[in-house]
Amino acid sequence: MRATRVTTTAALAALLLAAGTQAAGARPVGPFEVGGAIEVEFDAAGGVDALGEPTGPEQDAARGGKWQGFARNAAVYWSEATGAQTVTGPIREKWGQFGSEGGFLGYPATREAATPGNTGRFAHFQGGSVYWSVGTAAHQVSGSIRDKWGSYGWEGSALGFPVTDEQAGARGGKYNLFNGGAIYWASASGAHVVWGALREKWVAAGGDGGRYGYPTSDEYDFRDGKAQDFQGGRITWEP
Repeated sequence: MRATRVTTTAALAALLLAAGTQAAGARPVGPFEVGGAIEVEFDAAGGVDALGEPTGPEQDAARGGKWQGFARNAAVYWSEATGAQTVTGPIREKWGQFGSEGGFLGYPATREAATPGNTGRFAHFQGGSVYWSVGTAAHQVSGSIRDKWGSYGWEGSALGFPVTDEQAGARGGKYNLFNGGAIYWASASGAHVVWGALREKWVAAGGDGGRYGYPTSDEYDFRDGKAQDFQGGRITWEP
């Protein structure tokens, strides 16, 4: 009987923790209680020293989730699909511009963290990512454009950090600008990097809205220089 009771109690505690409810051993932190999965994440993210005291109780969020705000422009969001994750500062503000967890980015899927080399910060969300650095502020990048950027090495590549959110391009396409170039996407051609002298020539000809249209390849070696294919032809460069 004792073993059954212990097992049942442990299972109930785990269930309450997973559900994000404050009933699972909530404790007072300043004027409000912090409990459940949000409490676990709050402590793991640095507690009061990092996030500040709670500014209100745990509250309901979109699509059955939970959230709680903290004094240092921080919040912990929980959903069944993502668990509890911390989001703070400029990244939280940018996420908020897109509707927070009720928008297309959805819930945070990772805790906000420093990029390799501590050059900036990022958080991944269900529908994309937000990256921040001192020189670029916070910007959203998603989908095929994010995948292409990742294949080049993220912010550690020559592309660097995004300097715009994803934007609408000509004829239903999309693009993000980065420190060192751009990534353009169209349904017919996919996502491709455009940068350097080839990008300058392309932009001078009207970019995605001009006669060349969207890129259909990345840059490649050609003769003694470089070339890139577009819907409307090839652009070449030689030193």
